[in-house]
Amino acid sequence: MRNSRISVLLLKWLLIVCQSEYHICQTSAHIVLQSTRFMSALPGDEVTLDCSMAAGVRMSSYIMYWYKQDHYGEPIQFIIKENDKPTQNYEAILNTNDNRFSLKVSKVTAQDSVTYYCAAGHSEARTAYFGNGTKLTVLDRDIAEPKVKILQPSGIETRCKKTITLVCVAENFYPDHVSITWTLGDKEIKENVATDPYATEDKKNFFRKTSRLKVSKKEFKPQNKYICTVSMYNGTQPIFEIAKEINGIEGISLDVN
Repeated sequence: MRNSRISVLLLKWLLIVCQSEYHICQTSAHIVLQSTRFMSALPGDEVTLDCSMAAGVRMSSYIMYWYKQDHYGEPIQFIIKENDKPTQNYEAILNTNDNRFSLKVSKVTAQDSVTYYCAAGHSEARTAYFGNGTKLTVLDRDIAEPKVKILQPSGIETRCKKTITLVCVAENFYPDHVSITWTLGDKEIKENVATDPYATEDKKNFFRKTSRLKVSKKEFKPQNKYICTVSMYNGTQPIFEIAKEINGIEGISLDVN
């Protein structure tokens, strides 16, 4: 794929829109799977990233590629495709029997701290499907776990609005390998949740990420416990999980003029 020029817009749901020799490029959790969202490594390590295909989808029916993106919202860059000769830093490993395509990155440095995307393409159909990406951070200091808090709803909301916004803040963490989930009791809440698509970095090179949950006043009762859980990952398992909770308020006014 020479002279590939690909522009990417990552939306909230990580839809990738490409302008290249492909007419349609998109993420599809139903086709290309990247189960590892975050990985950490030390300088000089060798790292292997994997992707697979969904059940019933044969990798041998596609041409497989690896791309990288330096920062959120920036263009993605082609790295290597199946059967290409290894380069100084990259090697593509295709195993169609196991429906697996891997990228080996040798002697990683800070420049390898990017997000890697696996893609499956049909050249004749000019279409490619991307995985959700694996973010690699080559650590330059100790890991710092997030500090988590839930901001109390404002007085204006509790007096004058039909809904209340709960804001969960995770801050002072490194690297930016966190996810935020809301639960009511033991049930995960997915509706009316807005989470920052990426963490922001402060002047001290620590990260911050927020998630907002809109709750109906009628549901914001003292017996209802809303829990925000911030998980920090290296690989598929969290290395930290910090949960904060907030209960509804007794006697909150349901009248809105």
